[in-house]
Amino acid sequence: MNNSKKMALIASVCSVAMAACGTDAETSTATDSAAGKSDTTAGDAAVQDAAAGNGLPAPYNVIYNVESAVIEGDQVVVRTKDLPDHKSPFYGKTHALYEAYNGTNPNFSTAIQLPNGTSDPILAAQNVTFRFPKNPKEATTKTATSLGPIGMAINGIILFNQYNGAKALLDSLEINNLDQYNGHPTPSPSLQYHYHTEPLYLTKTKGEGALIGFLLDGFPLYGPVEGGKRLKSADLDKYHGHTGVTAEYPGGTYHYHVTDDAPWINGDGFFGTPGTVTK
Repeated sequence: MNNSKKMALIASVCSVAMAACGTDAETSTATDSAAGKSDTTAGDAAVQDAAAGNGLPAPYNVIYNVESAVIEGDQVVVRTKDLPDHKSPFYGKTHALYEAYNGTNPNFSTAIQLPNGTSDPILAAQNVTFRFPKNPKEATTKTATSLGPIGMAINGIILFNQYNGAKALLDSLEINNLDQYNGHPTPSPSLQYHYHTEPLYLTKTKGEGALIGFLLDGFPLYGPVEGGKRLKSADLDKYHGHTGVTAEYPGGTYHYHVTDDAPWINGDGFFGTPGTVTK
């Protein structure tokens, strides 16, 4: 990470009010579990405080496009505006990052039909604060993911789970509303951009096996390729991850992967004890 990015990450931040986060016709709540702990951790040399002096665990230095990322006690606290750094048809047509849809889905539409009418949202800046455990550990009692934010991609964009507002697996309604980078905003008034599936901009620019995010329990999320193999959900445990060595964690750690098949990012809950997300 260059000096300008490091300085941006430790910039002063403003406080944000506690409120519920909106979802795709979904209702989001902050997650704050008291689940138990075990000895499985992400604690090796790679997750110790970065030698550069910003105090962050070294893997978090890949995060960019955020307001700030700092250590507060035993948490990594990241504040983001949740605005994608890539182009999207969900930006207003006069915005510098507006781009008409040019993906592979012939049924794509920015509009989505909801029970109370049609939503055709335009992106809006958010004020979202993530609090990740600095030293994540396996939880003795696992916590299900909730609707709404379950983690954050390295470009400051919110990650959602595999369900829609009716708590059903995503179907064509939502899939046809994902832009060329697999993101879309929640309906008005929240207008919260997020990924339910592989964030294609990141896997295309960073690599299909790259570190692309963190879930709320502090464990990292990687692209779909590992050791030259494109993983499927069947290759992973029921939480959609496994333990092993990665570039950022040479001593090994539990980590999640995105896959092409459902549940895409996460399975039956968090492997570790989740932190919180507030707006």
